[in-house]
Amino acid sequence: MICLILKEVDWMNNSMLRLLIIPLLVIIIYLIVNYIRNKIYKPKYEDKVQKPGKLEGCIVKIFIFLTIFFIIFAVLGLFLKELEMAIVFGCLALLFLFIIIILKRAHDTSYQENSEYFVLKIRNREYQVFYDNIVDWQPSYNEIALLDKTNPDEGYIKVNIKIFKPEILLRKIADMAFDGKFYSQDQEYSEDPNREVEIVNYLANYNYSYLVEDYIQKIEDK
Repeated sequence: MICLILKEVDWMNNSMLRLLIIPLLVIIIYLIVNYIRNKIYKPKYEDKVQKPGKLEGCIVKIFIFLTIFFIIFAVLGLFLKELEMAIVFGCLALLFLFIIIILKRAHDTSYQENSEYFVLKIRNREYQVFYDNIVDWQPSYNEIALLDKTNPDEGYIKVNIKIFKPEILLRKIADMAFDGKFYSQDQEYSEDPNREVEIVNYLANYNYSYLVEDYIQKIEDK
C-alpha cells in the first residue's frame, strides 16, 4: 500500500515537473531573444528601405529547428507509449509553430522614412504618413501607434520600433509633443498634458534616449 502511494506521488511530481518545463523553456528563450535584439539587432537596409534584419531570419530558423525537434520527441513518445512525453512535446511543437506563423506574418513588412513622411508596408498594404498629419500617438508593445488625420478610417497605424529604427519619426513625435501638438485635457494626462514626459520615458524604455537627450535635460532642469 505504501509503495503504491509513493509511486503515485512520484508520478504526480514527474507530471508537474514536465508541465513546468513548457512555460519555463518559453520564458528562457524569450529572454534570450530579447537580450540579443536589444544588444546587437540592426535592420537590413536596401536603398534606404528598412527590412527585418538577418537576426530576425535566424530567430525564425531557430524556432523551426526547435519545432521539428519537439515533433520528433512527441512522435517518439507515442511509439514508446509515453503519453505524458508525447503531450508535453506535442504542446511545445504547437506553441512554437504558432510563434513561427506570427513571426512570418510580422516580418513581411518594410519601412522607409525621410524628413517629411514615412512609408510603411505590411504584406499587401502600404501606408504613407506625413508627420504634419499625425494628430495622436499611443504606446504599444514594441510599437508606436499613430493616428493620421487625413486617413482616420485606418485607425492607428503601428510602426514596429524593435525590428525597425524609425529615428526620424520618433524624434518628430518628441518635437511635436514639446511643441504642444498632443495637448490633452483628459484627466489621465493632468500632470503631463503635453505628454512630454510620457514620450521621453517611452523612448528611453526602448533604448532611444539618445534621440532626446536635450529633452531629458530640459525635463530634469524643471
